[in-house]
Amino acid sequence: MRIEGLERKQAPWILRPLYAFLKRQFGKELTPYKIWAYRPGILVCLTALMGAVEYSKGADSTIKQLVSIRAAQVVGCPF
Repeated sequence: MRIEGLERKQAPWILRPLYAFLKRQFGKELTPYKIWAYRPGILVCLTALMGAVEYSKGADSTIKQLVSIRAAQVVGCPF
């Protein structure tokens, strides 16, 4: 049994800019975000956390990208 994600029209209004951002960046809304949309408060906080990590000055952006790619490889992400 799989959980069906919330489409843009079903998502709360506060998440619609996030859906537009995902569409612009990846060409589609990613399934994990559609699932997390059932809990908008958690999704907003998670997105803020990921943005803070992305824009932090703790590590060079090239290193962060390499770590992200390697993590995706380890979990078998098709990106």
